[in-house]
Amino acid sequence: TVLSRIIAGLEGVFNGHVGRSLIVTAADVTEYYTGCGPYLQLARYPIVSITSVKETLDYAFDSTDALVADEGYRPINSGKNGILYRIYGVWYSTPDAVQIIYRGGYTAAGGVPGDGETALPDAIREAAIEQATFLFKRKDDLGLSAVSFEGGSIQKFSAIDLLPMVKKVLGDYRIPSL
Repeated sequence: TVLSRIIAGLEGVFNGHVGRSLIVTAADVTEYYTGCGPYLQLARYPIVSITSVKETLDYAFDSTDALVADEGYRPINSGKNGILYRIYGVWYSTPDAVQIIYRGGYTAAGGVPGDGETALPDAIREAAIEQATFLFKRKDDLGLSAVSFEGGSIQKFSAIDLLPMVKKVLGDYRIPSL
């Protein structure tokens, strides 16, 4: 039970560290973006599929026609980096003026990638194993640090951080700045 909780918690910690969602969802997600030039960085990648891309200044997405792939936009590098390029213009810069319905991310460790999906990179899988092992071994004294000196000792709880090796691996999967 403890190990299952640790593993489940690591997904959120890893997502927070890289600034995006790493694991693909079973169903499409709807996200809203504010454009800034011709490139748009999605929060979930690699892109598995795009159902709809719409732009509107009045947030009336239901009455707006979707852009057509390879005419209005196209994924750069086949969507591996989650970047969409706006053909013949720039994305609307009004807050939340771009609606994208899509699926993106890696297939969870142990899962079989479906059509268009990408397996979780081995480096992330190994980093998760290392971090989970560390947390499990220290589950009874997690965050506890001690200093001993002549005549006594001090114990305190300190902030829990990712292992240096895990931080290094996850650094390669952060959302790039455009």
